[in-house]
Amino acid sequence: MPPTIPAWQYNEPAHPGADFDALAESYDRNMQKFRNIQGEIEEILDFLDLQPDQSILEMGTGTGEFALAAARRCRKVYAVDLAEGMLRYAEKKAQARGIANVEFLPGGFLTYRHQGEPLDAVVSQIALHHLPDFWKQIALQRMAGMLGEGGKLCLRDVVYSFDPRGHEKFLDEFISKAAERAGPQFARSISDHVKNEYSTMDWVMQGMIERAGFEIEWAKLGHGFFALYLCTKPKVH
Repeated sequence: MPPTIPAWQYNEPAHPGADFDALAESYDRNMQKFRNIQGEIEEILDFLDLQPDQSILEMGTGTGEFALAAARRCRKVYAVDLAEGMLRYAEKKAQARGIANVEFLPGGFLTYRHQGEPLDAVVSQIALHHLPDFWKQIALQRMAGMLGEGGKLCLRDVVYSFDPRGHEKFLDEFISKAAERAGPQFARSISDHVKNEYSTMDWVMQGMIERAGFEIEWAKLGHGFFALYLCTKPKVH
């Protein structure tokens, strides 16, 4: 039986709120125009240094590319997402590639309840911005609670590190470049993100990560618009 959600809890939207059976392939293609997906996967896997007996969770697994790559290096991957269409599409990918150690589960940052032993790592990419800052903090604390001592968090998201005093010029130029590289539809999605989503400033994000109990091993800021935080949950001596 699913847990009761308090009336005051933020209702996580199943972004983008569509059945991704039809849209996931185009999503993959658009992301590959603007991001080096395989390079990003390897960047995280290098940091995690997964062992054959370890288990990890990806929150907001999307089309499952990272989860499927990680599954070849560890015992178990829990792939969690709010969008059921995404989960179905990712599961079809796993079946086509003969990967059987990924469990695809519905849930979000605020609703997923992990069952079993503490995890060795939690990964989230381009998803946490769906939450306002207070709920980001709660989500980070919940992810920390799923990890064992010495566990790792890899967080990649749309995080702003540009100077807000020049935000108009920066955003106009950034969205224009997005249109050149990935087309007008993708540029509109960037514009909609800035207008409607809850991306925050890098200095705020770093503070929230540390308040959740993590040590940031490395922070990589890209184009003033993206960020990757590689973190560890310290061991208690």
